[in-house]
Amino acid sequence: MEASIRGYAELILETNVFAGMLMFYLRCDHFKLLVDELRSFVSIVIRDFQPTFVRRNLVELNLQLHKYTMFYCLYMCGVCTVYCIIPLWSNYSGYMADQNNGTTFEFVQYLEQSFYWLDNRTSLLGYCVSTVIMIPLMYLCAYTGTVKVVAVFNTIKYCQSVLRIVVMQLEHLKTLPNTRNQTKALSDVHQLHQRTLRCAELLELVLQPLLLMQFVLCILIWCTMMLYFSVSGLSVKFINMFLLFLFVSIETFGYCYLGTQLSQEQSINVGQALYDCSWSDFDGETRRSLAFMILRTQCRVGLTAAKFRLVDMEQFGAVW
Repeated sequence: MEASIRGYAELILETNVFAGMLMFYLRCDHFKLLVDELRSFVSIVIRDFQPTFVRRNLVELNLQLHKYTMFYCLYMCGVCTVYCIIPLWSNYSGYMADQNNGTTFEFVQYLEQSFYWLDNRTSLLGYCVSTVIMIPLMYLCAYTGTVKVVAVFNTIKYCQSVLRIVVMQLEHLKTLPNTRNQTKALSDVHQLHQRTLRCAELLELVLQPLLLMQFVLCILIWCTMMLYFSVSGLSVKFINMFLLFLFVSIETFGYCYLGTQLSQEQSINVGQALYDCSWSDFDGETRRSLAFMILRTQCRVGLTAAKFRLVDMEQFGAVW
């Protein structure tokens, strides 16, 4: 029973990694449009007449994302190395002990599947051949999962950051000397806000199928792994399954956390900044434009699992 549960959990995990990457690739056209929209936004806000704090904010964002990306890559490399090394050490020590006792040793496998015609469970030669092939495949799986997670996390963070830049531009209006300059600057902010909403719309289109599959498979993985933890004792297989459980949980938590931040940036921060920008001092046309922008912030922007559910911390808590 233990082997069957572990086999199903591993199959679901591999489906989540490779099929998730496929879902991301199938939305490549929308992703290219999103990248172009972000580039257009950045090209506007880094012009010479724009405030310098915007350019400084973007530089700090890039440095921060680079640091987090490097940390996550090193973390995944370490987890994959531990996942590969622990069974090797356990099998070596167990095999040497059983050789001294004259008994047959059964090797711990990376995946609970037979390896074609080879006897990789009791034969040393079969186990060595399967291990030489399986270790690169484990790193390939970790690499694919890392690329998917880093690409999605960074894209969400960039979309959140362009909304924050809109908030910063609105706060900058208070420092302008007269209403005329404020009106002109507000017209530019209105265009930037439209671009950010377009970015959020494209982001949702890109991630809808990926997030739906993530939540469905994540629930299945959690259920099967919890069942495995309840029937299995502490062993090498238990540790490896826990590492897989940790990988899936961190990925799902990251999607929900960033989805919550994206929604709050648009619905709360942008709306509050619009209301605080002395709207009563502007002419009628500008006040109408501001009213439409405030009305738009009341429509929640965020990530959805194919429009079935919002992807946020509330949903993560309900699933968990």
